Amino acid sequence: MELATLLAFAVFVIVMTGTPGPGNLTFLAIGASSGYRTAFPVIVASMLGSLPLKLGVAYGLGHVMAAGGPIVTVFKVLSMAYMSYLAWRIVSLSVRPKGEVAPPSFWEGLLIHPLSPKTWAMNLVAFSTFFAGNGLSVHENALILVSGFTLGGLFFHSLWALAGVSILALIGEGAVMRAITVVMAVAMLGATLWALVL
Repeated sequence: MELATLLAFAVFVIVMTGTPGPGNLTFLAIGASSGYRTAFPVIVASMLGSLPLKLGVAYGLGHVMAAGGPIVTVFKVLSMAYMSYLAWRIVSLSVRPKGEVAPPSFWEGLLIHPLSPKTWAMNLVAFSTFFAGNGLSVHENALILVSGFTLGGLFFHSLWALAGVSILALIGEGAVMRAITVVMAVAMLGATLWALVL
C-alpha cells in the first residue's frame, strides 16, 4: 500500500471514528451519567463486537451487504430496534433515581457496532476505496482495516466519554443534565435513522 493511500485511510478513520454516531453518542451519555470508569468496559466491548464485522467486510461479507436484499432489510430492522432500546436505557439512566437503573453493560456494548449502520458504512466505504485492488493480500488488508478502526475507535470513543464526564462536572446532575441526556438519545436515534435511509 502506498504511503499516500495509507495516510488517506488514516484521515478517513479519524473523521469516521471521531464524528457523532450511535456509538460515540452512547459513550458521551454514559460518561455524562456514570463517568468514564463505567463507560470504558462498554467501549472495549464495542471494539470486540466490531471485530467480526470488520473481518467480515475484509473477507467478502461487504459484497453481500452492498448487494441489498432481505438480509439488509433484516439488518435495518434489528439496527433500529437495538438503537431504540439503547436510547431508552440511556434516558432511563438519567431520568430515574441514581442507582435504580444500571448503566449499559459490557454485554450490551458488544452489539453497538455490529448493529450500527454508520459502522457498516464506514467499513464498506473504507474497504472499497482504500483496499480493493491495492496489491496487498486479503489478510494484509484485513489487518490494516481492523487495526486502523480499532485504534481510532478506542481513542475517539474514550474522548466522547470524557466529554460526557466534563459535561457532568460542568453542569452537575439535575434537570439540565436530564434534558441533555434526552437530546443525546434522540440524536443517536436520528443518526441511526439517517444512516439507514441513505
